[in-house]
Amino acid sequence: MKKSPVLYIFTPVYLNKHNMEINMKNVTKAGISALAGALAFTSANAGDVSITGSMIASYTNLGGYNTTGNPFGLNKELSITGSGELDNGTSLAYKQTVTGAFAYNDSELVFSNLPMLGSATLALTSTGSPLDAIDDKTPIAFEEANAAVGSIDDVAGVNGTYGIRYTLADIGGSGFTLDAMYVPKHGTGDAANEKGTSGDVAGTQANDDGYDVVLTGAVPAVEGLNIGLGYSKLSKNDILAADQGVDEGTAYATYAIGGFTVGYQKGAVASSGTAETAYLNEYVGVSYAISDDLSVSYNRIESRKSSDAVGDAVDQEIDSISLSYTVGGMTIGVLDAEADNAAYTRGRTQSATSVQMSVAF
Repeated sequence: MKKSPVLYIFTPVYLNKHNMEINMKNVTKAGISALAGALAFTSANAGDVSITGSMIASYTNLGGYNTTGNPFGLNKELSITGSGELDNGTSLAYKQTVTGAFAYNDSELVFSNLPMLGSATLALTSTGSPLDAIDDKTPIAFEEANAAVGSIDDVAGVNGTYGIRYTLADIGGSGFTLDAMYVPKHGTGDAANEKGTSGDVAGTQANDDGYDVVLTGAVPAVEGLNIGLGYSKLSKNDILAADQGVDEGTAYATYAIGGFTVGYQKGAVASSGTAETAYLNEYVGVSYAISDDLSVSYNRIESRKSSDAVGDAVDQEIDSISLSYTVGGMTIGVLDAEADNAAYTRGRTQSATSVQMSVAF
């Protein structure tokens, strides 16, 4: 089997990936043991419950091969949060998001001040994942370059699956954050019903476990410089072909001086199996804060798709200029973007200009 392109970004993890798979399961068992210990023979004190939300109204003018339709859009979401404390001092916080259609969405239960874990937190969550949180860290004024045009396959890790997440915000006083997450079966969505399971797949192939490991922070003695890197392994269980799965990795650096911030990032996704498919992504961005309320940015993404089944590669290129203006609790954003070879289709061009108003309440 060919070496995954992700390895060129995160080689040390690849060289020890089998050990890491074992270690991640051990870390998960240790985390669950600490959680069980914290909950044993304790009761929760009364806490607070609150509801917050956001509303986003937009107008988008599409061009090229994009589908035309009503340019007006409205998105809204509510978050129900609650917090409390156990008798042994362990704090807990719960969040449940609700979509505009009043359907339940992502949820999480976060524990802090756990015995044996010090300042680290442990969460049962489906609200994102460590790797998905750093899929594109280049500076933006409003939106990522591919927010309205194109369609790239970038790193996402175990995003969208309920699992256990460990976060240590300050490793030994270094200022770096370790964020790791493990799921027994990736791609199975939010939490199943009590005593239930999810993600059963008929046939020979099914998703297996997966994990993310991410390290981010400010570089000591270099003011304004931030770096991060992450790796994810998504395993599959197939009786006809061993060691199928997906490897993902990314690394970035941003540097801020005055009102300017520049950033560069490389990421890769490699899917192994009968036919291997790989995506190599490169991100560049620069933003400028004109004032405390007004900022502008330029962003570019180049994404190459290659596959053993096709034999040749396709390069997708996306460029965008965005602007944001904040007044009170409202933010106005403007995005102008264009994609060549959009969605990895040769000769396909997409363009979009979008104006958006968002309000938090």
